[in-house]
Amino acid sequence: MGSLADIPRIPDVGLLGSFGLTTADRLQLQRDLAKQDAPIVRGRILHMPVYFPCSPEAAHDVLVTKAKSFEKSPGVRVLLHNLAGQGLFTSEGTIWKNQRKLMSPLFQPAPIHKYAETMRLVTDRAAAGMHDGKRIDLARETTRIAMSIVGKALFDVDTFDEADALGQALTTALHWVNDNLASPSLVAHVMMLDATETIAAKTRGRVKALFESVHDRVAAPFLLPGVRDPKLLAAVKILDERIQGMIDERRRQGLTRDDLLTRLLTARDPDGVAAHMSDRQVRDEAVTIFVAGHETTATALAWSFYLLARNPEALERARAEADAFGDEPITKWQPERLAYATRVFREAMRLYAPIMMMPRRTLEEVEIAGVVFPAKSIMMVSSYAQHYRAESYPDPERFDPDRWLPQREAERHRASYLPFSAGPRFCIGIHFAMMEGPIVLARLLRQWSFEIDPERVIEEDDFATVRPRGGVPAIVRRRPDV
Repeated sequence: MGSLADIPRIPDVGLLGSFGLTTADRLQLQRDLAKQDAPIVRGRILHMPVYFPCSPEAAHDVLVTKAKSFEKSPGVRVLLHNLAGQGLFTSEGTIWKNQRKLMSPLFQPAPIHKYAETMRLVTDRAAAGMHDGKRIDLARETTRIAMSIVGKALFDVDTFDEADALGQALTTALHWVNDNLASPSLVAHVMMLDATETIAAKTRGRVKALFESVHDRVAAPFLLPGVRDPKLLAAVKILDERIQGMIDERRRQGLTRDDLLTRLLTARDPDGVAAHMSDRQVRDEAVTIFVAGHETTATALAWSFYLLARNPEALERARAEADAFGDEPITKWQPERLAYATRVFREAMRLYAPIMMMPRRTLEEVEIAGVVFPAKSIMMVSSYAQHYRAESYPDPERFDPDRWLPQREAERHRASYLPFSAGPRFCIGIHFAMMEGPIVLARLLRQWSFEIDPERVIEEDDFATVRPRGGVPAIVRRRPDV
């Protein structure tokens, strides 16, 4: 059995510790983690030790095998408190279990497949607005498309692009989250949460009640820079008012619409364990679904077009499959018909992991990779690093959709690929995303060619997801053979 002192240390980037302040610092950390031989390495944020599971086996233990011994890092909950509240991404304990139980049936393949035709129609509407020679940013276009799709599926609105107030409000809130990821104030805030929790646990009566009340109050990110910025407050207000208005409208109409918002309002646990959701909980889940449902898919699609432009043979294979897929309505989703587009989409999410880090904190003593970690130890599982480990993906920098042929995928450890996380907290929208990505990719490739400078290197922008910095500039060209 090893000890904490035996865990190899990685060099500090600056005064803040392992993460540094810039996008380049954070991405370099991920790349360095991918090359580590030790199953776990140690870094720091200010004075706090932080542990990085580097091997797939260690990552699997944290996310899957011993998931009950972990919680989401409190820092994540603080950062997303005003935006996502107690949604699935941030909630813990009984609230999370009840919400997951209520929502899981809504996101199984059968009920989700009905949205395949919506995905086709929205993409075709966007494609119809293009013309030969038009200069576009494909990252912007895929964002508009993904917003429209999740807007139609979730809210039953006909169009939902970046000009919409709700979409802009989300972007404003996410910018604030990104700006505070490496904030020393966030560390101080988490320390305050821990202190009030510890005191409450060791006291009784009025003192206990007082510190429990203080703990609940400091869940809001009042210490973080910019939290009272009028633009951020206005953005959150727009989210609250628009979604509450939609909830009220559904109730006036008798909850008869066939969208996800109505299904959230009418969700019931057949076993009677989890009660129906309050309006506030529905609001939190709607925001969570909207953010996760458009941001990550749009980003992965933008990278897919960029990667195809740099690999002509792969582009031709994707086009041929798209042509065979044809123009007919999708009355039944058949994923095997877009098998190559699916592999392209999956490879794009390997090379540009939608969310680079999945922070966890131990709830109790737990053994990982032969070392016992005490309660409240911070673990940072890096999906980005797992996706670049050479033993899992030979020549990991190379774009190769055929890595996802079934026989090759079966040779790798399950935790070597984590775009949707893993274990009990894997992304509930995985089936939606893995249907949407290939359909949008195929429909756009079927109708247009996109000239992207194959020599231009587009770097990652460390936003809420790993967006392409500066977008993906392209010139639309009419396909002569279609």
